Amino acid sequence: MVIGCLLLSGCATQQQETFQHSYSTENGDHLAFLDVYDPLEPLNRRIYKFNTVVDNNILEPVVRGYKKVVPSFIRTGLSNFFSNIGEIPVMLNCLLQTKSEKSGEVLARFMVNTTAGIFGFWDPATNMGLIKYNEDFGQTLAVYGVPAGPYIVLPILGPSTLRDTTGKVMDNLTKTAFVELAAISSSADLTLSVVDGLTLRASLPFSYGDFDSPFEYDLVRALYIDTRNLLINDGAFVETHFKAREAVK
Repeated sequence: MVIGCLLLSGCATQQQETFQHSYSTENGDHLAFLDVYDPLEPLNRRIYKFNTVVDNNILEPVVRGYKKVVPSFIRTGLSNFFSNIGEIPVMLNCLLQTKSEKSGEVLARFMVNTTAGIFGFWDPATNMGLIKYNEDFGQTLAVYGVPAGPYIVLPILGPSTLRDTTGKVMDNLTKTAFVELAAISSSADLTLSVVDGLTLRASLPFSYGDFDSPFEYDLVRALYIDTRNLLINDGAFVETHFKAREAVK
């Protein structure tokens, strides 16, 4: 499956390069940043509408109930706990990307929060100046030259690309391996996964319909690709990209 995904990603190299170079055309269309390789757009738009219905009518009401029932300090603790578990794939991806110094910082953060933070429910590492990094297997694949491939909207999970979807699978396998090593029961794992999902959704500021625009799909797609490019390049991105953004304000 993974090999097939990588092969399909390779077919999209030319389209992705066209998208990336669109930022550097000073006299070109200022809306070029909206041009994303999206051959599955008709299907993606249907899934986006499905996600809108599910999120507005199921997930958001559940999250509101979760916030109402669970005190904020407990929600913060749970968020810290799952964030601490997430340091494991982050550290592995730092190593795969040969970012040895960053991987050491992630390990230190994990150890501090697991011990002094009592299994990660508190976050003393941040107060100590240890930065929270975001590295995943999708970024690792990008570092090794694997193209993003077509844009994909996943049911419930939302925006992705073929490369990032492959990365999500690998990162989840890493977390699964950690759960097995920690000898966590399947019922406890399911409960933790549900709470993790609620905690994650409660932390996201975005709601479907927030843009109040018929072009919300296009804007979300462009913002997702931009954010991923920023993460892959550790915050460094081509200057003309920002000029394009300013031009449409």
